Order: sequence, then structure tokens, then C-alpha cells
Amino acid sequence: TLKTIGAVASPKSDVKLQHLSGPVGIGRIYYLLFQSERGWQLALWFSVILNVNLAILNLLPIPVLDGGHIVLALIESVRRKPVNMRVLEVIQTSCAVLIVGYMLYITFFDVQDLPFVRKKLDQLEAQSPGKNSQMP
Repeated sequence: TLKTIGAVASPKSDVKLQHLSGPVGIGRIYYLLFQSERGWQLALWFSVILNVNLAILNLLPIPVLDGGHIVLALIESVRRKPVNMRVLEVIQTSCAVLIVGYMLYITFFDVQDLPFVRKKLDQLEAQSPGKNSQMP
């Protein structure tokens, strides 16, 4: 999990945001796993790995996640006074909007990678004049 986050953040890495998967991609992985002979075994293994990764992500010090709440509690205990509610509201709202936007972005790429959607996109690309047509 932490290696993946580091790879996404690094400009030199081949791993980009659109290579990650959200709920649609995870559902597709479960579908593929259940088609295997050992489907239940593989799906259970994947579920464990997925939940451990989600737990690690949840502990990141991002304000709307549990890790952010832990950091906030530490800051308040060091300062011995609560953080200004207006500042906290702006920070948490901003982070929540960024996370929802990120989830929508990832879902957009997940939907494009579904086989029937990819097939339709390839058909539309082949029909569009411009890329493959020769100029006389």
C-alpha cells in the first residue's frame, strides 16, 4: 500500500492514478476470481489483502480519515486547546471533496476498462475519421 502511494506520487514512476482501481475495478476482479477453479479461495485471499490495505489507507493522516482524527487529537493535546471549528470545517470539507473527486476519477477509468465498454470505445474509435484516414 505505501509503495503504491509512493509510486503514484513519484513523477518517474509508471504507476499513475488511472492504474488504480475503485469499486467497479474491484468488482471486476472478484468476477474474474470466481471464474477460476479455486474461486472462493482466491476471493477470500483477495478480500483479506483488500481489507488490510483499506485499514492502512484509513490510518493515513488525511483529515476525514481515522488517521486524520488521530493527528487532530494529538495536535489538540499538544496545544491544550481545540482547533478552530471553522478552520477544521474548511479542511475536512476540502479533503472530503478531493476524496470523492478522486473516487469518481478512478471509477471513470474502471468503467472504461470493462470489456463491453472497451469494445464499444474501440468500435467508435475505428469509425471516427481522422486518426486512421489518409489525406489525399
